[in-house]
Amino acid sequence: MWSEFKANTKIKVRNGEKTEFWKDAWHEAGRLEVLYPDIYSLVSHQQKTIVDHWTPQGWNFIFRRQLNDWEIQRVTDFFNTIGQFNGLEGGQDILWWKGNRKGNFKVGCAYNWLNHTNQPQSHWPWRGIWKSKIPLKVACFVWLLANEAVLTQDNLKRRGIQLCSRCFFCGENAETVNHLFLHCKITSQLWRLFLNLKGMSWTMPSKITEAIQSWEEAGKQSKNRDRWRIVPASIWWAIWKERNSRAFDSVEKNSAVRRAGRTQGIITQTRIARSITVKDVIAVLEREPQMSKSTLIYRLYEKARSNASSAESS
Repeated sequence: MWSEFKANTKIKVRNGEKTEFWKDAWHEAGRLEVLYPDIYSLVSHQQKTIVDHWTPQGWNFIFRRQLNDWEIQRVTDFFNTIGQFNGLEGGQDILWWKGNRKGNFKVGCAYNWLNHTNQPQSHWPWRGIWKSKIPLKVACFVWLLANEAVLTQDNLKRRGIQLCSRCFFCGENAETVNHLFLHCKITSQLWRLFLNLKGMSWTMPSKITEAIQSWEEAGKQSKNRDRWRIVPASIWWAIWKERNSRAFDSVEKNSAVRRAGRTQGIITQTRIARSITVKDVIAVLEREPQMSKSTLIYRLYEKARSNASSAESS
């Protein structure tokens, strides 16, 4: 991070006492040590500061030896480059941030600069993450999802933890971020429920960032975009809590059963976890003030009642 920050800074010379002439980036063209390595190898006192080389008559350098004829033009170019220096002035040398006209470092300017340089496609769905009116911890969780940094089994293996990666829902594929939250057949059913309520036909994107961006685009015609933005975060938060319930609660139950000396059949039964239901997502949505007057919750309640009635009749 420091290397990227330093690349967008320069030193504004005033008294020149703390700025090394050759090694610090004080000149507009860059570090002189890099621009003129041949001249750098010829001079003595390579660690000196600007004030050590500057005199009222101009620059003063001591060379290790006499210059050869073919080196004179190169030295001339070097002096023409540094000849633009206007001289020393009062005050201490300061570090100047190039991302601001006043040279002051601001986190917002640095974020925009890093976002522009690291992601030239400028498709990072920051609005769908930070503009959503959801709890901060859920927004941070969605940000981790977008970076594919949530600790799924696939990411744990990358950290050197030895395990067999299997999805806790379908048990058929490796547990990656995109599979667990987008493409698992259990997760897909939950997504289809919301899409059917909206009457939408939507092809599931391959990545979380694409899903956020597509959802943001699809919600442009929504009457209340705040409510619309809450839905993906609510689904993903409910999925993650259910996944952790299956991952950790069942392990504790299995350990307790083993200590009690129960049969293997009982141990297998403790591994059977409940499916994500509509009520799980409703519980997440109800905590958000923006959803208090939304018809989506009532329609989900009706869906839950009809599912319960169908189960009883069968």
